[in-house]
Amino acid sequence: MAQIGVKYIVGAVVEKYESGAKPVLTDGFVIGRAIAVDKTITFADNPLYADDMIAENEKTFDSGTLSINVDDISLEHRAAMYGHKYVDAPENAEGATGMIEKGGTDQPPYMSIGYYKTKIYRGVRSYEVTVIHKVKFSPPSESAATKEKSITWGTPTTEGSIELLEGFENDLYEDTYSFSTEESARSFIQTKFGITDVTNGS
Repeated sequence: MAQIGVKYIVGAVVEKYESGAKPVLTDGFVIGRAIAVDKTITFADNPLYADDMIAENEKTFDSGTLSINVDDISLEHRAAMYGHKYVDAPENAEGATGMIEKGGTDQPPYMSIGYYKTKIYRGVRSYEVTVIHKVKFSPPSESAATKEKSITWGTPTTEGSIELLEGFENDLYEDTYSFSTEESARSFIQTKFGITDVTNGS
């Protein structure tokens, strides 16, 4: 099966996780127009040696990272993702439409993240939705450079750690769905994440 794209990266801040339950998602938002998603899940080996050989080997979830690259993240959404404070711009900042205040004790919240990929198998397209239940992002590094003769685009990449839903059967961390149409995949994400502004994003 060939993969030809990724779209519609969305997120929702989760105020409270209940042990043994998937989070209820509300007030979701489109983080930005998708450029790339990189996800790495690492499982640890736990071998039992007997008679000078491995008799059993239980693989368990060790860690996970999620890196997302989008065209832009608004100030309001950056505040939500990284635990900053979004406020109205002060009166002396003429023309400013908003601002965020960043503090040394700001704590990024846990979020659920969703997106979908387009796949082709034997000429038939399908749309695979990924929902990652528990991610905590860190504020990204920033780099800026002068404009030169050829344009080099600077787009934000943010990385977060993936955690398990403790108490849930099999310590769940992700759900994957397959849809036959792009419209149904997108509609599912909007409903799942409580996205009401369906005009925003790619």
